[in-house]
Amino acid sequence: MDLKKLPDWKEMAKGVSRLTGHSPFYHLLDMFGCYVRYGSDEVQYGEGGLYRMDRAARKQTYTIRRCFALSAAFNPEENRHLCQRKEEFNRFFADYVRRPWIYCGDASESDIRAFIGAQSRIIVKDASAMRGSGIGELDLSAGLAETARRLAGQNFLLEGWIRQHPDLCIGGRSVNTVRITTVRERNGGVHLLKAVLRCGVGESIVDNFTTGGVVYPLDLLCGVIEDAGTRKHSVAEGPIEVHPGTDCRMVGLQLPFWPETLAMVRDAAARIPGLRFIGWDVAITPDGPELVEGNTRPGPGLLEYVGKKKGFYPEILSYL
Repeated sequence: MDLKKLPDWKEMAKGVSRLTGHSPFYHLLDMFGCYVRYGSDEVQYGEGGLYRMDRAARKQTYTIRRCFALSAAFNPEENRHLCQRKEEFNRFFADYVRRPWIYCGDASESDIRAFIGAQSRIIVKDASAMRGSGIGELDLSAGLAETARRLAGQNFLLEGWIRQHPDLCIGGRSVNTVRITTVRERNGGVHLLKAVLRCGVGESIVDNFTTGGVVYPLDLLCGVIEDAGTRKHSVAEGPIEVHPGTDCRMVGLQLPFWPETLAMVRDAAARIPGLRFIGWDVAITPDGPELVEGNTRPGPGLLEYVGKKKGFYPEILSYL
């Protein structure tokens, strides 16, 4: 346990205590026991609901420690570059990445100027950052020529803004994406584990759970939101039925192009080389789905924190 995080553990224990009536000290001890036995952290204990699970359910829970171990087993380090390097991902899945993009690391100033001039809105990404970090809207306050000069040869990816399907324009500024987690057997069979919709809140341009977005569970078969959502630091807040800052009641929302989305993800999971356990981020546009990125370390939050189906650890383990 990282002692620097002890204040976070104490605050979580206090928050859970207000819900259960047990003392904060009781929950702090229980939290530490879950950390030792199952590899969870304070966030999963509270927001992931471990505090209300019995021992049998906790044994089946996909935790952060189990995430690291299984990701290493399914996705060897030497193969991860295809997902960790955003420009490599975009090139490999060119048929599923329709938005315009350019990698500044091997582009000239003139190429970058031409790209910027052709787009009305541009997202700049650190080409190797993950979990929604290193992403922002391109700032042209220094002027087009100076911006291009600064970006040329640097490890940044510029992408044209994804045009989101109107049915998914739910408040906020972000493009709201679907996360579908897949696991592939050694014989090539692809299994879909879970699907969720991530929606940004307020002025954030990213929809990630770790940056304040709300996550809603989807029925894998039909692509309908099947239950209320949750977001980070929402233990006391409870299930989120109305999207924050809007009057949108989310349960029952049908996502467009669902069969096409599942078919695309199945194909991507089947053909990506050397990687068998991936969290796929998908945007749905008026013309259909497109891939945003693949994550080689799918965290427990989007598998275990929301929805009716939980306890993914034995199932994932069975495909090793």
